[in-house]
Amino acid sequence: MTSLNESVARQLSTLRLMMKAIVPFLDDDSVIEIALNADGAIWVERMGSAMSCTDARMTRDEATVMLRLVANAIGTEITDAKPSLAALIPGWNARLQAMVPPVVDAPIFCIRKPPKKIFTLDDYVGRGILSSTQADELRRAVGARANILVGGSTGSGKTTFTNAVLHQIAVQTTDRLYIVEDMRELQCAAKNKLQIFVQEPVYGWQRAILDALRCRPDRIVVGEVRGGPAALELTKAWNTGHPGGMATVHANDTRGMLDRICQLLEEVIPTAPRMFLAQVINLCVHLTKDATHAAGRRISGLDRVLGLKSDGSWDLEPVA
Repeated sequence: MTSLNESVARQLSTLRLMMKAIVPFLDDDSVIEIALNADGAIWVERMGSAMSCTDARMTRDEATVMLRLVANAIGTEITDAKPSLAALIPGWNARLQAMVPPVVDAPIFCIRKPPKKIFTLDDYVGRGILSSTQADELRRAVGARANILVGGSTGSGKTTFTNAVLHQIAVQTTDRLYIVEDMRELQCAAKNKLQIFVQEPVYGWQRAILDALRCRPDRIVVGEVRGGPAALELTKAWNTGHPGGMATVHANDTRGMLDRICQLLEEVIPTAPRMFLAQVINLCVHLTKDATHAAGRRISGLDRVLGLKSDGSWDLEPVA
């Protein structure tokens, strides 16, 4: 009889064989993202460089088998009836988002690799992404238990930057952190922490954030605020004895970050409480891709939230 360990080893061996075209990129520390397009072309993004097409290719059959094996490893499936998959690739813990026909012409995927190194705020200053004044403001915000919102587009470096601030929290405090995400991306050196992984539909974002209140956290951190219920519970928690948290959101600039939280809240309540948000969210940090910058990205805004102006717009104070 074949043991469970032997079966798993065989599946991993087959998975690696089907992934042979991308294994060199998974093993290359300079590569941060790998994408397969429907035409079989493989594109990669390296730290500090724009995404480019490689000579490597993956056949439709290789991609199909690979995705089925990854799905099987987490106890799910990817089929024409369930054509989307979000998972971690066994062995590399890289985040995979994939789709198969009929929603695409042929299997496609995008793989985001976890960072090998946790950058510090000093590293960001050294690479010219943050100014010394901005780094000092972030340290002050950590000490003052300010709630920090980090925004940007996909691939702008939100998670890497959040990890840098989490490192600062671990260095500067002994606080207990409650971290919620759906993929294992946030890395925190704090000794006293809980990391909770959302598994829709079994265990959703709203439930995970509600459960935080029963786990005695000092700070609540959310990998990405996506839905109205999660946004509502998080902002309520930040305002009721759990300040000093962090969250990320997709937006075009710092004002857009606050507007995005309003949009999410209005999925569940008639009107977003803008004054309440202006009091709860204390600091907004926005990152953007920048091919002209040596690091490939830059801070495009770091603003203190002072409140609302008389016309109802956000009153922000830039930190240069």
